[in-house]
Amino acid sequence: MLQLPKRLLAEFIGTFFIVFAPVFVSATSHLPSGDSTLLTAALVSGLSVLAMIYTLGPISAAHFNPAVTLAFAAAGRFPWRFTVPYWLAQFLGGAVAAGIVSILFQSGAGVHVPADPSLIPRNFGTEVLISFLLMLVIIAVATDRRVSNAVPALAIGLTVVVGVLIGGPITGGSMNPARSLGPALFAGGAALSNYWLYLVAPPIGAVIAALVYERIRIDHEHAVGAPNELLEALEEISGS
Repeated sequence: MLQLPKRLLAEFIGTFFIVFAPVFVSATSHLPSGDSTLLTAALVSGLSVLAMIYTLGPISAAHFNPAVTLAFAAAGRFPWRFTVPYWLAQFLGGAVAAGIVSILFQSGAGVHVPADPSLIPRNFGTEVLISFLLMLVIIAVATDRRVSNAVPALAIGLTVVVGVLIGGPITGGSMNPARSLGPALFAGGAALSNYWLYLVAPPIGAVIAALVYERIRIDHEHAVGAPNELLEALEEISGS
């Protein structure tokens, strides 16, 4: 069906590597040449997203994030019927990545746990805001046919870097439920009990951003879906 299996495999692979990279770096931070700084975590997170978008964007539109998929669907830029398959591929990719790192090193590497779990409004607000920022950039560069193909990966990757730098000291800077789930599953304890924050806040921030951007979008004739060819194909099927 419209190359869906290939798209789902691309989502699995892309999510795998954007989770594997920062979690692996976290697992090796205790080694003599390891690096545990926030800047390193931010750069590895952003650059892995950048690389995967360039690599797999033409296949699946490179969502790699359940919050992004939900936001695209809410904005009418992605078919609702494919949200659950995309989510399953993304969550599975993140879980497998965390599982491999747990086998190679230790369980619980790269977990996201708020610095102070008791400060729920601060933690929730942080994740909502940085997820809003990320999705605002994503929908702007990914759903306008006038944007050069070279732009989205760079813009989105750098925004991930900014988001991790902002949210890192407070929540770890997740912005992605699939990024946080895998490590939490293998760490258990506080990581798993606080996972609700990363499951709820990023989708809220992302959906609000997508809806806001659609409201302020001026040149609707240049707007495209994510992925556009899938949306157009479905529209043709529905209209026939």
